[in-house]
Amino acid sequence: MHAPARSRLGLTLSLCLSMSLAACGGDLDAPPTSESAGALSASSTFLVSFAAGAIPSNAAAIVAAAGGTIVARYANVGVVLAKTSSSSSFATALRADARVDAVGSSKAVSSVIGIVRSKAVPHPIKPLRAPGSDPLSNRQWDMDQIHSPQARAINAGKKSVLVGVLDSGIDVTHPDLVGQVDLAASASCVGGVANPDPAVWAHDGIGHGTHVSGTIAGAKNGVGIVGVAPGVKLAAVKLAIDDFNDPNAGLVFADAFVCAIDWAIGHDFDVMNASLTIDPFTGVIDDIFCSDQPDRAAIVKMVRKAVLASNKKNITLVASMGNFFLDLAKLHGATPGSTCQVLPAQLPGVIGVSSVGYTQKLAFYADYGKGAVDLTAPGGDSLIPDARVTDTTASGQVLSSIPADSFYYQLSADWNGQVQDCSSGTCSTYAYIQGESQAAPHVTGVAALAISRFGRLPPDVLLGILSLTARPLPCPPSPYDPGMTGMPATCTGTPLYNNFYGAGEVDALAVVR
Repeated sequence: MHAPARSRLGLTLSLCLSMSLAACGGDLDAPPTSESAGALSASSTFLVSFAAGAIPSNAAAIVAAAGGTIVARYANVGVVLAKTSSSSSFATALRADARVDAVGSSKAVSSVIGIVRSKAVPHPIKPLRAPGSDPLSNRQWDMDQIHSPQARAINAGKKSVLVGVLDSGIDVTHPDLVGQVDLAASASCVGGVANPDPAVWAHDGIGHGTHVSGTIAGAKNGVGIVGVAPGVKLAAVKLAIDDFNDPNAGLVFADAFVCAIDWAIGHDFDVMNASLTIDPFTGVIDDIFCSDQPDRAAIVKMVRKAVLASNKKNITLVASMGNFFLDLAKLHGATPGSTCQVLPAQLPGVIGVSSVGYTQKLAFYADYGKGAVDLTAPGGDSLIPDARVTDTTASGQVLSSIPADSFYYQLSADWNGQVQDCSSGTCSTYAYIQGESQAAPHVTGVAALAISRFGRLPPDVLLGILSLTARPLPCPPSPYDPGMTGMPATCTGTPLYNNFYGAGEVDALAVVR
């Protein structure tokens, strides 16, 4: 696939990962940044922050003097979104203005809402059910592994706790999510402008956000699956473009991310889940921000500013780290002395999550790294099926809710990952999916249980509780390369903290009792 096929590139990039990194990306070119139908030019919109910290009263005049106009104000963060028809001179002029702190091209920076694709031989899936459980609970090895059923018996979470899902939207009609979403606290930030219309944010054509949401708070209602904290409330903040006629389908731009943090602060979220990595999108596989590149350095500064603003309100962000089996502690820039990182997981105040499978070993695709990984959780690993489920080789992945008409539900047929529960008379749909995207919501769900018990907490205190109650995991033998990537990993540290699992795997029961 090459550059002219950008309309499919975002989704394809999110799906091409398989058993080996070498198997994907070699025939992909970086996408063009010129004007294209249905999308703004990659250089036509900019995030701008100001030296004063807040948005000054004359912000419009400052932006206008450089040849632009403000299209959105993120007052809780101190950043504006501006558009211009003269991109290079606009950025140069503002960067020379002492009243401006940072300027970054928002449309040159995006993230992909994605999963790790698996291949399997399809064959029929039969229902499994244990007495007293929801119909698909026997397939939720991930919940058993972090002791969610036992925790729910003590504390299923409080409705006063609001969990933001920064993703592709939430299908509020899915049987496991009916009544679980706070409609008034939800919005779409696609395009960088908050839109509270449910017709927009509640449409999840990708399916990723609905899957994540089921893991966090799927209802215990006699249908399908059950989430970690079914008693809490969710709020959707849609970031991913899911208009498949748009060349940018499947992408999340930096303006949408900053808009989402601003919305979360304004609507008093308690904790947020970001199952994504912000991607500069100037290379085939490029989730890395280095300090020697002006646009990327500016975006780092403004995303950090947004996260720190939420931290000051005791709103914690939980984030996945990526599916490239990379050591994030050893990222290098082109210029000696430059620092590099993955966003938002490696920012201060963010809980970074790695992924394990059924045997509690680092998943074959999972990013890791000292100082990057705070905790780990089940994200699935198709190389290691659930030993208790023998009717599909997809059983080692994470099963959760998903819309029947979504892209990922249709795709999951490729690895026999589609599951339906028709026991209530109406068939609801679920899918086996794997990725660090699936690990993060387990941590977010356990965080919501901690907040339900102790009240809203500063991010460092919340991380301390989750870490002290986590199950320590020892390093597996090195070199470690279950996916045969040719880039073997070395685990260093003790069971109490190592570069694969951080402080260990979250434990819902230990948090609530």
